[in-house]
Amino acid sequence: MDRNRKLFHLMPDDPQPLLPAFHPEKAVAEVELRAMALWPRIAGETGLPVQGARFSVMQVNTGRQDRVAVLGLRTVDERRFVLRADFSGERAKSYRGHLDRHQDASRALQGVPGVHVPDLIWRDAEHPFALFAFVPGEKASSELTFAEYGLTDRAELLRRIGAAVAALHGAEDMGVRLFWPKPRLEQIQALGARLRAGDLRIRKPKKFLGLCAMLHRVGREAKGRAYRAAPEHGDLHFRNILVTQAQISFIDFSNAHATTPYCDIANLWLANLPDHLALRPEDAGFGGVARADWLAFESGYGEAVADNPVFRFLFLHRLLKAWLRLPPPEVPLGERDLALLTGVERVFAWLQQIPPEG
Repeated sequence: MDRNRKLFHLMPDDPQPLLPAFHPEKAVAEVELRAMALWPRIAGETGLPVQGARFSVMQVNTGRQDRVAVLGLRTVDERRFVLRADFSGERAKSYRGHLDRHQDASRALQGVPGVHVPDLIWRDAEHPFALFAFVPGEKASSELTFAEYGLTDRAELLRRIGAAVAALHGAEDMGVRLFWPKPRLEQIQALGARLRAGDLRIRKPKKFLGLCAMLHRVGREAKGRAYRAAPEHGDLHFRNILVTQAQISFIDFSNAHATTPYCDIANLWLANLPDHLALRPEDAGFGGVARADWLAFESGYGEAVADNPVFRFLFLHRLLKAWLRLPPPEVPLGERDLALLTGVERVFAWLQQIPPEG
């Protein structure tokens, strides 16, 4: 299924162009037009036909729409691509690293049945512009919503996702390493000191300090434990996973160097709080995520992830990062921040009731 929110339209110099269907906000529409204007150059450098290209505007994080455009593109010979262009001027170097990670994962997964990363077709040498092969599929987040209405098998979907994540991590296995939490714990200690001194404004400060204490306790248990290292996806969540009946695909990599794959799994469940938390307390498994969802994912991943102290530490650390994203107490909460605060408090409440070290 297409993930486009606008109708296709032709390049402006094509005969009988369709009326544009750009974003109603001028600043956003200008970014979309600037991305379209890259096409003649891209086509020339890749040998794709420039004339007759049809575009559609795909979903972008609302906070970045005035800087980033993602366009669906169909050439005259019916080949399909996705063009992503970031005009912010802020992330060129890091984005090059993200593209390298994407390209490495795409190559590593070639020949792995049922798991896919779309080919990187073209990239700009200096700017964060890239053209990818189009990959079909529905976002896993949408598929999970369909499961709530009985339209798909939730357990089987999560099992397949778990197996695909295991394949992603296993394709570039870097062997066994020992986990040392000291750098993170030093940062956490500094945050606590700033909060107590009044130099840091945090919502629910006593609970936040409680989470810091939990991290130190779990960090002691995780210290020196073995884990399998592999390059992370870097921004793994259910909106960056595309699902068809035959294939699981990963998109939007955001990592150049990190090699602790448990971080991906922590992010998967915590990136869009309070999504994916159990609706009833009696159904909750580790971290408030539904017990049945954990069992399904872990059966596919091939490991009881939530029992591992290294993962538990990184899960708590990801929760801390979510907490830090909240605006300070004097700033009114918008709808999204209110949802995040609700999710953070629910996870923390579960951790208080059931000590994370088991």
